[in-house]
Amino acid sequence: MRREAVVQALKTVCEGLARSPNGSNVEVSGLLLGREFAGGLLITSTVTGKQTSNESRSELDENFMATIAQAMITGEITERIVGMFHSHPDIGIFLSQQDVRTLANFHRLYPDFVMMVIDPLKKPRYRFFGYDAETQSAHLLTVHELE
Repeated sequence: MRREAVVQALKTVCEGLARSPNGSNVEVSGLLLGREFAGGLLITSTVTGKQTSNESRSELDENFMATIAQAMITGEITERIVGMFHSHPDIGIFLSQQDVRTLANFHRLYPDFVMMVIDPLKKPRYRFFGYDAETQSAHLLTVHELE
């Protein structure tokens, strides 16, 4: 995991919180981009766009997702989607039942898919989760940050 990608995801979440109406803690989400690297996954950047969000969910706009897919096809984005991030502002780091379902669905498309959950208002600020199809459960991942 490149430190810049962590900082980028945290910055995106904090900017989303700053824009939220009435000081409410609105969730923010985006995609993690990267590639397979030395037997693991190297997350190199994040991307986010238009989304529908409230205090308990965030959904990226379908047109945004189509734009990202098109950019990958044309080579404008050379990395692959390896995960997603979303925030749980001021409620801690955990996976909801919906989060686990989302992680399981993406795991079917890409077995190394990861989910980053961020709470910029508490510590720890973020954690990464993977999915085990055999046990049908999510698990916490060990992350190594690279400069």
